[in-house]
Amino acid sequence: MERAQRTRQAGGAGRRRKRGNQPLRLAAYGLAAAALFTVGMLVGGMLSQTGSAESGEEREADGMEYLPKSAAALDVEFIDQREKYPTGCESVTAVMALRYAGLDITVEEFIDSYLPQAPEPVPDGAGVYHSSHPREAFLGSPYSEDGWGCYAPAIRKAAERALAVRKSGRKVEDLTGKPLEDLCRDYIDKGVPVILWATMWMEQPRYGPSIVEDSTGERFDWITPEHCLLLVGEDGESYYFNDPLEGKAVPYPKAQVEAAYEALGTQALAIL
Repeated sequence: MERAQRTRQAGGAGRRRKRGNQPLRLAAYGLAAAALFTVGMLVGGMLSQTGSAESGEEREADGMEYLPKSAAALDVEFIDQREKYPTGCESVTAVMALRYAGLDITVEEFIDSYLPQAPEPVPDGAGVYHSSHPREAFLGSPYSEDGWGCYAPAIRKAAERALAVRKSGRKVEDLTGKPLEDLCRDYIDKGVPVILWATMWMEQPRYGPSIVEDSTGERFDWITPEHCLLLVGEDGESYYFNDPLEGKAVPYPKAQVEAAYEALGTQALAIL
């Protein structure tokens, strides 16, 4: 899947102040104004430093990043999928959540020891693919650019195996069907990040190939570009994600997130 190219333009307008020949008698007024301005800047600077120190203490105590004042995001370790796991967003996101919950595990351990995997879908020559269902297993390999992906039940199964083998005492909660507002109120606000299915860079969801499940004959459409990422916060305009394809605490507009989340079946998990 090619990454959509986006550019951000930042604009600013400089202010001009007209200059002219002024009578000398105004010079005194200019000097007085300059003195008042200097005093104001000094006082304002001291107040600003005090405010910054207080704000810094709050950020340190909350483990927050330097986000807009209206934003709130959990400080979760970021793992990049791009070099080693080109289609492994689900596994990378799950490991971010597991590590935040205190489990000492790597992405390789999660994939190799716990993730259920099945062969890539095979085309039948008539435009239809045949494979296992992505809710049962990852289709292909997360290490390969030809891998497809998997859905929440497969990641839940893998995470539960990892937690059980390592005697963590934690559990995986299926949050599928919950609105984003509820995920933020009931989990993010309580310090629990959420594994969430959406699209790459919150692009408009599209129907991909039709797939027939081998064991049941069930036919379903693959939604593309399928993606999994970790919800860590929100503000009035955006939801924030640790996005394995992009970075830490990345903001995406709420309307786009909601559309992508709905298209992928409102799938979500949390490690409690």
